[in-house]
Amino acid sequence: MTTVQELNLLHRHYSDVSHRFRAAWTFHQFLQSLNKTILQRSDDHSSPDFQRLYAELKEVSQNLNAFEGERMRARLDIVDRRLSELILALEEEDNRVAPYFFRQFFRRVKSYDEKILTQLVKFYLYTHPGEAWPPDRLDKVDFLLARLSEEEDDRTGEPILGDSRRLGEIFQGLWQLLGTHPPDPQLVEANRREIETVRASLADMESLDQLNDSQLVRRFREIKHGLGNFYFEPSLLLPVQETNLALKNRIQKLYRQEERRIVSEYQRVFELEREVPLDTELDQDLAQFREEIEAFEKQLQSQEFKLDSLAQIRQRVRSLLPRLTAASNVMERPANRPPDTGEYTINNAGLAATAPMERHEDVLGEHYRNMITTLREVNPDLPPERVVLLPEIYPLRLEPREVTAYRRVFGRKEHDVELERFLLEAAALRVRINDEAQEITSILDETSVTGDAPIYNRARATARLADSYLWRFQHLLDERLFSGDLSEGRQIQLLRMRLMRDYSGLWLLAYKPVLSQRRPGGTLV
Repeated sequence: MTTVQELNLLHRHYSDVSHRFRAAWTFHQFLQSLNKTILQRSDDHSSPDFQRLYAELKEVSQNLNAFEGERMRARLDIVDRRLSELILALEEEDNRVAPYFFRQFFRRVKSYDEKILTQLVKFYLYTHPGEAWPPDRLDKVDFLLARLSEEEDDRTGEPILGDSRRLGEIFQGLWQLLGTHPPDPQLVEANRREIETVRASLADMESLDQLNDSQLVRRFREIKHGLGNFYFEPSLLLPVQETNLALKNRIQKLYRQEERRIVSEYQRVFELEREVPLDTELDQDLAQFREEIEAFEKQLQSQEFKLDSLAQIRQRVRSLLPRLTAASNVMERPANRPPDTGEYTINNAGLAATAPMERHEDVLGEHYRNMITTLREVNPDLPPERVVLLPEIYPLRLEPREVTAYRRVFGRKEHDVELERFLLEAAALRVRINDEAQEITSILDETSVTGDAPIYNRARATARLADSYLWRFQHLLDERLFSGDLSEGRQIQLLRMRLMRDYSGLWLLAYKPVLSQRRPGGTLV
């Protein structure tokens, strides 16, 4: 028969295993959701093991008494060992998930409440030995706690810090769970002042370039990484989260102020790119630039672009624009074409883009209908962010806003018919552009040099239509910004950038064979 003291120890052991099980089970479910929505993986070998452990723990909890003590202790030891093995497997799986995918998941799936976020943080605390934290691991914890600490302002919709009293209680519980000895009060105060100095310095940042040059973001990250376990000390963790939020809001504010200038800078590169003759070195630099822009646009979608990425793009623009301008100046204007002030192009492009779908049937019809048929098979209750990741939808490379446009056009709710139909047509145009670009790149015979294959004529027709759609996008964007609808304006800007990038790539593939035969004087061989 188990003594009272032994029974108390058994109860504490059971409580510890139960808490670890709850955190591990929550983390397992989170990883499964992340794999399905972001990484497109569906392997799940652990759920049956967790179910068995849960049944074991439930039976142990119902027999924690003096008569069953010895038997339950043995059962609990077995559960503990099995749970440790499952936790180790979860750690290994988590190590393969980069912080980028981690944050991307939480940007798309917004239904995780405070309790779940707390359990995810607890998993990291339960499984972390020693004082030092690997940067990626602490970055994940920091992001979880930032999500937990934020709430939406009812008036402005902006993120603000949650109730400090409630957060203090949560942070105190996490600190106690870590079991670290109390730090020197002077050390805590010194770190707190350093964190608050970073936060105060943000008010002086008047541009993204200034913020990037100041290295404040890097400095703050180094401060957090240098804290080790003391990162979780409540009197430090609260100012850390206050600074996280202040930094996030400052970056978003500065980007909104500079957004149009930033985009116009690299779109000017794409425009000049279409006008210059073939140059192997320049083409290679432009190809790398397009890859950087694509990565940057993905960051914009997840609302977490990096200042370093933005600085790199600007440096590329400053390097490419003089070279493109010089190359463009050597191209001779055809003799029978008057100087183009832009008025003729703009007027006719606008008319072409606003024409009914029937006018573009030969270019868009097939791709438009195939896209609509594919979207029609999707569960209408599935969020657009999830729809674009479905295996049958993903090859179309659609954006969530385009899924919304489909549902509005073919649904019953009131909507701006002209806008939503235009966005759907532009999506179909982008699908055609990518199909034709892939078809051209697959040609490896002499037609890739001469441009004689039929695909080149189709691609040039597609490029002409895409040019008109870009002008229409700009008109829609100006309308939204003028009316103050910044949220919709950013969505339209994103779709315009996607079309601009894909169109630029197709234009080069379709017209470079012609331009490569052009002599420096402007005539063809």
